[in-house]
Amino acid sequence: MANIKDVAKHLGISVSTVSRAMNNHPDVREETKLQVMEAIRALNYRPNAIARGLINKKTYTIGLMIPEISDPFFAGLANAVEDTLSKKGYQVVYGNTNRDPEKEKQFLSNAIERQFDGLIITPDFLDDSFKELISSLDMPVVFLRRRTPPGLSAPYVDVDHYEAATEAVNYLIGMGHRQIGFIGMPESSFTGIQRLLGYKDTMWKHGLLSDDSNIVMSGGRNIDSGRKAMSKLYEKNPNITAVFAGNDLLGIGALEWLAQHKIAVPDQISVIGFDNLEYTELHWIQLTTMEQPRTEMGAKAAELLLQMVSDKEMTPKSELIKAKLIVRQTCKVLQI
Repeated sequence: MANIKDVAKHLGISVSTVSRAMNNHPDVREETKLQVMEAIRALNYRPNAIARGLINKKTYTIGLMIPEISDPFFAGLANAVEDTLSKKGYQVVYGNTNRDPEKEKQFLSNAIERQFDGLIITPDFLDDSFKELISSLDMPVVFLRRRTPPGLSAPYVDVDHYEAATEAVNYLIGMGHRQIGFIGMPESSFTGIQRLLGYKDTMWKHGLLSDDSNIVMSGGRNIDSGRKAMSKLYEKNPNITAVFAGNDLLGIGALEWLAQHKIAVPDQISVIGFDNLEYTELHWIQLTTMEQPRTEMGAKAAELLLQMVSDKEMTPKSELIKAKLIVRQTCKVLQI
């Protein structure tokens, strides 16, 4: 099998010159770069990603911005993106921002320097400077689990968080519940706000919401935040008969607090979550939840981006995927 030394010998140039040509070094003449590409083809040299990039004017790398890779939802989303892209010969470079706006902007700046073929991003913060950075990128971008902000033309892949929240609350109301509490994610979260609005509007529509006494916005998104939020909610209103949690980890935290205080689920209080993480089936009582189809969402985002990489003039339609109610063991018809 031919190697880089064979290419250099064939052209009568040094290995270092071939290497610099393959790396698209500005000091190498365009004529030499073309000769290197022709030699690669003639010798049937199986080039690495850099050489393929020289031939196709691609780097075969995609940037994936994730707010918190330790979050099981985003880990699953990232796996789906990477699985789809790797089958097409692309490498994924992760940017785990830990929900830090400066890290988000730094990742975008690095994307320009590293010449990614495209970006899939799940930003937490969308201020004007972030949007300006997106606009300045000369590469395709897909928003994932986040709607594209006004003024940008990039497509998105998301679920309808508002509609899913209304379905969850209507499910509880249909079981006879009237005192329904809500445990929400931090108020800076776009998805958290959409789920809160879905809860509030549905409760209001049924004449069940007079104030915010049944609402607790947690300081986090994890199980411990769910425990603390459930404690505050029960202290505010010990008469609640059902709880809608803004995500599954908050819901599991609520279940653990209720178990610790010997409040039976679902006999005394019903609980419904959001995400359908693996935890929800493995917990001692399986959590009823609204499913975000992570595999479908991640794969679809990757497919849209690949279309844009192949055709720079193309902007595919955004995809809004419907969430699905997964009925398990934590909700029960209210016995009056």
